[in-house]
Parts: sequence; structure tokens; C-alpha cells
Amino acid sequence: MLLSAHMKTAEFPISRYLDRIGLNKIPDVCEGGLRELHAAQSFSIPFENFDIHLNRTISLKPDALVSKLIHQRRGGYCFELNGLFRLALQSLGFNVRPLLARVVYNLPEPGARTHQVLIVTISGQEWLADVGFGGPGICLPLPMIPDQIGEQYGERYRLRLDSGYGMVLQKARKDAFVDLYVFDVNEHTLDPDIEMANHFTSTWPSSLFRLSRMCSLRKTWGRVTLSDMELTIHRDGQSIRQTLSPGPQYTSAITEHFGIHLNAEFEDLIPLAPSQQTKGRWLE
Repeated sequence: MLLSAHMKTAEFPISRYLDRIGLNKIPDVCEGGLRELHAAQSFSIPFENFDIHLNRTISLKPDALVSKLIHQRRGGYCFELNGLFRLALQSLGFNVRPLLARVVYNLPEPGARTHQVLIVTISGQEWLADVGFGGPGICLPLPMIPDQIGEQYGERYRLRLDSGYGMVLQKARKDAFVDLYVFDVNEHTLDPDIEMANHFTSTWPSSLFRLSRMCSLRKTWGRVTLSDMELTIHRDGQSIRQTLSPGPQYTSAITEHFGIHLNAEFEDLIPLAPSQQTKGRWLE
């Protein structure tokens, strides 16, 4: 059964969602409305994977997404964040469909299809929407036009065509562009595909999301990230790092910087591996 079939558009709590992301009116179904919604969710709902480290199941059912991300004011990772965004867009009348992408950021070669993105079509123009890639991801939608550079709060992104993988999202770093992920816009992604990818990503022992705790929230001046025990504030091109102590300081920092209440103690989190090879690579 498709995810969208679990919740009728009339049942989605759009007013609660808009309050969660700090908007006081319903945006129009147009390019400007998509940009407004995309930025508002990016700046309000953090990317985080703490439930995986609390041995909690990651459910993509609409009721579960609404409960966790809206009512409990938690964050989530790509399948949850873009899952909620998809529900919101559909409830407002946007034409939106999901796709699965292969992450290439800081990897020697593309991985499996374990990242969800959204394609939104407005007046015949397709847009890449993605509120769930963590630190290096976009905070505004990008038109699906290869080689067109989009500037977003001081950072630059573009899409390029690849003969083998399709579309590649890139981010500028100094004088070059680095690849973030690749996807095929012509693929037909079903909700069971997303369910399978979510299960694999959240339960496979070697998954980055099981090996490392991570949290990130965009700001107009930069972003705040937590990678395992290291808290980093990126502000106006400068970075301030702090290693948190186990215990109350850690959970208090999560609440202070990301607005997250875990309803759990630090000791409830799965202990980190003694040697952490993946630390920070997703959120740099």
C-alpha cells in the first residue's frame, strides 16, 4: 500500500505543520511557495538519527511522521524529513514524487540507493526538493537545469548530467564543486522501495547511521552540527568546536542547540564503537 494512501490530504494537520516550521499562512502553490516551505522546514526541523541509537524503530507511516516531527517536535533523517515534506506538499496541492539517490559525498564511489529526494513539478518545470541531507544539503529547491548555479545563503549548488548515473547534485567548496549524490530522474520509485531502503539504512550493522550519532540544523548564518561527541557551530565562515562530556551535558546540548527532547538518558544511547572511522564525514 502506498504511503500516501494511509493519510488523506484532508487529514494532514497543515496548520500544526506550518506552526512547526514557523509560517503563519499557507503559501501559494507556486515556485515562491515551494521555496518558502523548503527553507522554513530546513531551518526548523533538524536532521538527526538518535532514535536509531535508542533502538527505536524508524516508522514512515504518516501518523508516525506527524507524531514524531510535528507533535513531539523531533527531527529525523532523510526518509522521515522528506517523507513529512512530501505529505505537506501533497496536502497543499503540489505535484510531487519521490526518488531514491546514491550518496557519493566523501565516498570513493556511489553507494546503494539509500537517500530519498523529491521532484516537484510546477508549470512544467521540475524542481529538486530535499530537506533531509544533513549538513551539506540544499536549503532551497533547485530547478532541474544542468549547470545552472544556485546560491543559497552564501553557499552554491548545481546539478550536472552524468552519462551513467543521471543527475548529480554538487556543492561548491573553495574553487571546485564536490559531488553529494546522484539520481535518475526517469526512475519510478515506489513506496515499498523507500520502506526497504529505510529498513536497510536504519538496521544494517555497518550503516553509517548505526555507526555514528549525528544531528544538524541549518541557520541563515551557517549551521550547527553534532557528530558523535563533537558539537560544531559554523557561523559566517568560522567554526567553533566543543567536545561534549557523556551524561547531562550531552543531552542538554541536544535540547539547547536543536530543540530536541529525547525522553531518554544519555546512558540509554547505544555506546559508540572504540574506533570511529566515519566520524563527521556526513556533516562536514
